[in-house]
Amino acid sequence: MKPKSIRCVKFFLALLNIIFILFGLFLMAMCVIDMRERKSKPEKQTALSRGVLAFLTTLALSLVVTAVLGCIGALREHVKILYVYACFLIFLVSVDLVVAAGGALLNNWVSGPSKLRAHFYTNSTVDDERPSHLIYWDTLQAENKCCGVDGPEDYSLLQRDIPTSCCARAHPLREGDARRHFHSECLNNKSYYLRGCEEILKQKLALTGKIFISTGALFLLLEITSVILALWMARTVRTERRRLQETLQAHFET
Repeated sequence: MKPKSIRCVKFFLALLNIIFILFGLFLMAMCVIDMRERKSKPEKQTALSRGVLAFLTTLALSLVVTAVLGCIGALREHVKILYVYACFLIFLVSVDLVVAAGGALLNNWVSGPSKLRAHFYTNSTVDDERPSHLIYWDTLQAENKCCGVDGPEDYSLLQRDIPTSCCARAHPLREGDARRHFHSECLNNKSYYLRGCEEILKQKLALTGKIFISTGALFLLLEITSVILALWMARTVRTERRRLQETLQAHFET
């Protein structure tokens, strides 16, 4: 009869790999959905974003393949597969550490001097204003419920009226009397968004960074645990089989 320790390790190792498979599939699905959304909105698609999504998809696929290998090795108690699985997982842990370090550096770089302010004032002061600039700021302000870079006072500095995208009731309406009425009412009552977009975007970036770091740390811990369990199980199974073989050999010799 197999020792209870091997059966417990087999159960936990299989469970961890099932979690890895589900997480990898979820990450691949999110990347594919994001890629499709970016294709429909070319202004949001950059070479960096495409590269990041492609890398995350490849990393998720590698995690799924490695986890499937780990499940097979654990359930069949195959020593060689367990060692191969541990090596693959060690490689993924190394990649995760590099990605975490790169993400921290990128986060510090993004949190530096903001290009949002330069984009706002540079494109807002030209005589022939670009439609793409207006669409970008209308979308940014409506989606994030913000106005200007630091606040609605940015428009007064440029001697421009606060746009409809800063007004919650006016922006969703089509061009017409109703939209102009709600826009005028918004300006008179000062019911437009008071927070600047830079502050909100920095808060969202900080929250995303915390979620990313917490999730990465958790899965890094789970991956290291899986490596330890796989190596321990492979060594224990090999030792038990050798012991059983020696016992049988001694029995037949007697």
